[in-house]
Amino acid sequence: MLDIFRKDEVKSLKERISGLEEENRKLLLQLDKRDEKTRKAVASKQTAERELNECEQRLSARGKEIDAIRKEKEKETGAGFRFSGIISGKRLDEVLSILGSMEAKTASLITIYLADGDKLENVVKDAVPGIDGSALSLIEKIDSSTGKAVFYDTNGIVRLVIVPVFPIMHSEAFAGRKFDLGLIGKSLTSEKTLVVNAHAGESFIGIVETDRFVEHKIVRSSVMGKHSKGGWSQKRFEKLIEEDLRHHADKVRTALAPMLHEHVDIRYVVAGGDGKLLSMVLEGYEYPLVMKSLSNVGKGNVDQMLKEVMAVRWYGV
Repeated sequence: MLDIFRKDEVKSLKERISGLEEENRKLLLQLDKRDEKTRKAVASKQTAERELNECEQRLSARGKEIDAIRKEKEKETGAGFRFSGIISGKRLDEVLSILGSMEAKTASLITIYLADGDKLENVVKDAVPGIDGSALSLIEKIDSSTGKAVFYDTNGIVRLVIVPVFPIMHSEAFAGRKFDLGLIGKSLTSEKTLVVNAHAGESFIGIVETDRFVEHKIVRSSVMGKHSKGGWSQKRFEKLIEEDLRHHADKVRTALAPMLHEHVDIRYVVAGGDGKLLSMVLEGYEYPLVMKSLSNVGKGNVDQMLKEVMAVRWYGV
């Protein structure tokens, strides 16, 4: 009788153990699913934060560019220019075509090429009479590291200044029945140009030849965004950002190396974006540098990038 009772008790305990094991298995399965959901949520949160940081960086860069353009426009408008703006592509070609087609009955069309650092008054005082003082003052106010091309009609029909893409190497001035477009044509094109548009987390590099990109690449990496309240100290946070920037610059330089090895006859570097990052990327290179305001390439709009690289500023005086 005792044996039967013990057998029943053992059987009951085994069934209980089996039930508990099954319940434990289900609980472990639920826990694994919950852990997986947690991991996915953390990964989604990190992805969202990274994308948010990238958007904030792009918006910040675009805001700075807009502010710079607005300030420049306000300064130029207040200075008394008849108009000012940026032109490129077909519109620029049309403007040059119109200038080239003009012909006067007398030597009233003045062409001036002014290299960076040269004084306008020193170039025109002996060679070219007929430019009034207010126009000379406006031309002097135009800030340009690549020089200026002036097309001035003493009859007042055309009074135009173009800031070229590439530097005017020497100054000269003369009057004639036609404008001389020789130097402006050379200063709007380059045999081969390296473009570097450096932004935190996303940089563009490419080679321009005969008005098109023959090679380009977008380099991306993760760069920390704004400092949140609490947590890391500001100094530690800034150090982490510096490390991220250096890491991104190293990635850009690694991608740049085979381009420079392939294209050894680069004449100029057109650069834009974050100044500190540009210094890291271009450290050790000695190409002539032309700085421009360039938008972040974003979704890879290479045509827009080329348009910005080859655009010029022009002014009506």
